[in-house]
Amino acid sequence: MKKLSLLLLTILFVPWVSSAPQGIGDVGGGGCICHGSQDTSTELIILGLPTEFESNTSYNFSLEVRSSAVNISPGEEAGGFRIEISSGGIQFDEELAIVQKLEEGWTHTTLGNKVRSWNFTYISPSDNTTYTDITINGNAVNGNDQSTGDAWNSAVIRIPGTSYIGDLEPSIKAESLGTLDYAVGSIAIFGLLAIAVMIIKD
Repeated sequence: MKKLSLLLLTILFVPWVSSAPQGIGDVGGGGCICHGSQDTSTELIILGLPTEFESNTSYNFSLEVRSSAVNISPGEEAGGFRIEISSGGIQFDEELAIVQKLEEGWTHTTLGNKVRSWNFTYISPSDNTTYTDITINGNAVNGNDQSTGDAWNSAVIRIPGTSYIGDLEPSIKAESLGTLDYAVGSIAIFGLLAIAVMIIKD
């Protein structure tokens, strides 16, 4: 019984307290919600993206995560990100080994988790009558190997083609913690408490 309790405790506990220094997949498309609610003290500095794109054109751009609340601990995890785009493509310098493509998006690697800035190349679509929505989630982490004490923020950018006619407001995908998230979290916490009591009794 004690072994079963420990196993259940591990299953419930790990997703809520562990970080993702190796990168984040499509679960991070709606925001870094495992790290708490969205925090405006974190700024996403995005430089180099065009206000509108020409067909099949490369644009170098950078992402920097700045936080006034979370300091960088030398040698420890510092930041992470997840980028998703609706059209076009993204390239990066694979030799630097700080960015990777993962589950139809782009994110940091374990090495890339130790910095707070990354460089990319945006490849525009062949059709300049359309647009690209770029969703960026950036997280400033404190290096404690857990999801606590960090601060993340999101940005959604719509880049129209030079011949695009239509809405310039991007589709908002990023979401902060909602009622369901808090409900699931509460259930997990009560489950942890119940299992802890079982272990103590054993």
